[in-house]
Amino acid sequence: MQIYDTAVIGAGINGCSCAYFLKEAGQKVVLIDREGIASGGSGAAGAFISPKFTKGGPLKELLEEAYRFSLDFYTQNFPGQIQRARLLQIANSDENALRLNAFKETTTLPFSEDISDVEPLLTPYAKACASIVLEEGGVVDAQAMCKALAAGIDLKNEQVGTLAYSDGIWQAGSVKAKRVILATGSYDFVVEMPYLKLRRVWGHRIDVKTSTKVPFSIHHHLSVSPSSDDGTVAIGATHDLRFDPFGDESYDYEAGREELLQKALKSVRLEDVEVLRDYTGLRSGSNDYLPIAGRVVDASGSLARGLDLINIKKIGDEQFVYYPELYMINGSGGYGFVFAPYLAKQLSDHICKGQALDPELSPSRFFKRWAKKRAQA
Repeated sequence: MQIYDTAVIGAGINGCSCAYFLKEAGQKVVLIDREGIASGGSGAAGAFISPKFTKGGPLKELLEEAYRFSLDFYTQNFPGQIQRARLLQIANSDENALRLNAFKETTTLPFSEDISDVEPLLTPYAKACASIVLEEGGVVDAQAMCKALAAGIDLKNEQVGTLAYSDGIWQAGSVKAKRVILATGSYDFVVEMPYLKLRRVWGHRIDVKTSTKVPFSIHHHLSVSPSSDDGTVAIGATHDLRFDPFGDESYDYEAGREELLQKALKSVRLEDVEVLRDYTGLRSGSNDYLPIAGRVVDASGSLARGLDLINIKKIGDEQFVYYPELYMINGSGGYGFVFAPYLAKQLSDHICKGQALDPELSPSRFFKRWAKKRAQA
């Protein structure tokens, strides 16, 4: 049986980006996904390449760096799967307007406040709100981009229930590999990680045909893409915290479409609208809103070391026990297509070149919080 250098479990944008960079670095890589490329939340994403419009902070700074990297990466390597266009961000509340003004004062990104090119398309309500125009932005064809990243990489369509490690090799379903990256999104982690719980958010996006020519990406109560050559516009995505696709209730597509259209029409005068396609899926976010990328802590093994859990914040990450050659990338929320190439390149450089990973994004941060609460209970 063939033994791969790396098996990536999950073929969304995170998994496909990791597989791409590892393949570029000369690794023999396999993608494993139950339903195939971009079959989950990534395939339903709006896939807008945008920074976070807020005042300073770790997430804003990280997103700004990832935005620059990913916009350049997609444009240079996959120009057929990204549509470049200016980006109009409109505040959707008084609080959001304050954050938007703070962004203008601190950002190094080129921007203007000239909305003359798009003003005739905006509703009076949208025109009355604070706004900013980024000179550089884009929207990615979500499914096409994932498939382009995965081109030439082996794909196994199967569900991995458990992982087993023996003699330096992981067994993941029918696959053997020296290393595993978990890019499972909102789905099961496959190994024991009691310290990490992700936020699951159901998303719905639609593609519509409209006679209205939209020149910018417009972000207000939701996002509206610039028009494609054939007049198609993407609208999305709603964030439904209530719907559980694993429950007994069926999703109401008609109500979802209506919500998307009503939110879009609060901002943009779209005419002759015809809904063409629906895209739905789960996306995952971390509880501290920062993405996750790094080695996976073995909770049982770490607890068995008898560490001072009350003062665990003072303990260096090197004192924890980690699963051998097991990594994860997850928790990007609505910024998956911004974060994925940026974080995947860092993971690849760590694996292939030994470059250090950002400790602020390590899964170990959640282990520390969980272990301290456990000790205090």
